[in-house]
Amino acid sequence: MLSSELKPGDQVVENNYAEQFNISRSPVREAIYLLTMEGIIERVPRKGAFIKGYTIDEMKDLLDVRNSLEMLAVERLIKPSEEKKILEEMRLVVHKMMKVENYTEYTHLNYQFHYLILKLSKSKVLIDMYSKISLPLLRIQIIHFSSNKVIEKSVKEHKEIYSCLVKDDISQLKTILRKHTEDVIYSVKSKLL
Repeated sequence: MLSSELKPGDQVVENNYAEQFNISRSPVREAIYLLTMEGIIERVPRKGAFIKGYTIDEMKDLLDVRNSLEMLAVERLIKPSEEKKILEEMRLVVHKMMKVENYTEYTHLNYQFHYLILKLSKSKVLIDMYSKISLPLLRIQIIHFSSNKVIEKSVKEHKEIYSCLVKDDISQLKTILRKHTEDVIYSVKSKLL
C-alpha cells in the first residue's frame, strides 16, 4: 500500500495473500482486521475488503490532527534543548533526509522526525494517538513527497524545526509547524485536483 502497489479501491482477497505467502487464511484475516482498524482497509458488506481511498477533506483532517498533536506536544516543552538523546536522533534523521534517494524512504524519515517531536513531550497519550494515524499519514505524505522540489523544501523546514528545538524557540517552532502542515495540505490538494 505504501509502495503504491495497491491503489485505493483495489480489493484485498484473503485467499490470494494466503496462497502468496503460503500461510493459512487466519493470519491474513487478522491482518485485514488490523488494517481496517488503522483506517487503511475498508470492509464493504457482501463485497469484501478494499484499500481505502481518502477524500481531500479526510486528508486535511488527518494532517490537522497531526498538527494539533504536535502543538499539544510543543506546548508541554520547557527546555527541549536538554533532551540530548532525542535531539541527536532528530539530527541523524535530518542528515538522512538530506541524502535520501527516493520519496518513499523520505516519507518514512519524515514520519520518524515528527514522531520524535511527540516523543519530546513525554506524553504516552499523544505518542499513542500519533501512532494510530501513522499509516494513513504515510499514505498521504507519499503523495506530497512525490516531487524532488517538495523534498528540498521539506528538508529545509525540518532543519529549521530542529534548530528551534535546539534553541528552545517554542514560538517560532509553532509558527513553522503550522506553515509546514499548511504546505502539505496545499501540495496534496494541488496534486489530486
